[in-house]
Amino acid sequence: MKLSELISDLEYFEIHGDPSVDIAEIVYDSRKVSPGSLFAAVKGLTADGNTFVPDAIKKGAAAILTESAAAWNNTVVVRVPDVRKAMALVSGRFYNSPQKELVMTGVTGTNGKTTTSYMIKSIFDAGGMDCGIIGTINHVVAGKKIQAVNTTPEAPDIHSFLARMVKARQSACIMEVSSHALALSRVYGIQFRAAAYLNLSRDHLDFHGDLETYLETKSILFTNLPGDSTAVINRDDTYAEHIITVSRGANILTFGECEGCDIRPVTIDIQTDKSLVALSVPAGEMKFSLPVPGRYNVWNAMAAAGIGLACGFPKEVIVRGLETVEIVKGRYEIVNEGQDFTVIVDYAHTPDALERILLSARELTQGRLVSVFGCGGDRDKGKRPLMGEISVRLADYTFITSDNPRTENPDDIISDILTGVPSPENCEVVSDREEAINKALTFARSGDTVIIAGKGHEDYQIIGTEKRHFDDAETARRLLGNLK
Repeated sequence: MKLSELISDLEYFEIHGDPSVDIAEIVYDSRKVSPGSLFAAVKGLTADGNTFVPDAIKKGAAAILTESAAAWNNTVVVRVPDVRKAMALVSGRFYNSPQKELVMTGVTGTNGKTTTSYMIKSIFDAGGMDCGIIGTINHVVAGKKIQAVNTTPEAPDIHSFLARMVKARQSACIMEVSSHALALSRVYGIQFRAAAYLNLSRDHLDFHGDLETYLETKSILFTNLPGDSTAVINRDDTYAEHIITVSRGANILTFGECEGCDIRPVTIDIQTDKSLVALSVPAGEMKFSLPVPGRYNVWNAMAAAGIGLACGFPKEVIVRGLETVEIVKGRYEIVNEGQDFTVIVDYAHTPDALERILLSARELTQGRLVSVFGCGGDRDKGKRPLMGEISVRLADYTFITSDNPRTENPDDIISDILTGVPSPENCEVVSDREEAINKALTFARSGDTVIIAGKGHEDYQIIGTEKRHFDDAETARRLLGNLK
């Protein structure tokens, strides 16, 4: 495709060189440049892409997309006010605007995005609409699983995935939209048919700086919704009214327990392996057995039902989809090796998520509630004491351990957690994660529940700069086998 065609809708300052040059691909990593590439010199979290422009040129880049006023001899340069937004727009054009051929739905929130996305997919499947997923665990594109590096990839990758979905004759895409993606304009220009807001609590403040900025970033998804789309909003959340206000250009569909919600629970019967739910919806009532345990997952199901209604599915299809949704790895995943106590692996890695999983488990626990958790290194340090306080307050006994310490000393992370612990009587520090899990399983007795929180679906641990294999559920199964 000609560069002139790619940039025809862009706002740009100037062009150096011949805009009729042919572009074979759009690349934001100079290591992946090949002859004919358009290299977008984006500013990353640790490096400025402009630093790598000479390398890109050496590898045959046909043109450079940049905010810099620097000129590189004998290379076509397009200077724009915002290179990330420009990259998103040219990526869509390069792949012939695949989003226009798909029912695009987005899900955002601090917690619950992955589970809600898979609930939506199950509804779409029940309605005969083949769809792909872009999200945390894997991207599912044209029936194939692609390992996810980021929850929401960079714009060229998103549009490449969407194009593959269209080529495979898929009809829809469900996308987890992270706050990083919104801040970095990865979904800029994408028109969503429906978008769900689940919740907002402390997370990613190492990136956003404060909760207000985090909220405003999440709001971007809703400020840009077109008038024929629907915002599905958890009205029970503290920040719901703000999201409703910024979504005024779209239709609003609310869910939750508070008065006036469009979708609200009539009855909820929480059981160990499922929930029996009746929802009041604008078209009447829906009753279903939700095979994903946990009270908070009823709220995820309400969000998914809202997306289903917004996309035109009848009640019976939504019910069938919710009743057949599969358990997502690492999300309230029950590990059963025949033991007489319950073991649950969950991705809860924020204060709010840890509180939710412990409260949900407490409802169904006859004996003691045991918690195993740690906090990640090189991330928001402020949440560490909060999570320590929550675990020690809500669990009968807590094993504080390592998560992904990365380049931080694990003992320093644990020390930060302990500053939130009012008294150490019902907690124990075990820095090695496998040893902590083993101690918790050995400590448990009949009727107890052990929550192993923080890593969920992750099958690795990052210690220093080394990525080692480690899977909480796999480890728990092996250790439970040793106890027999």
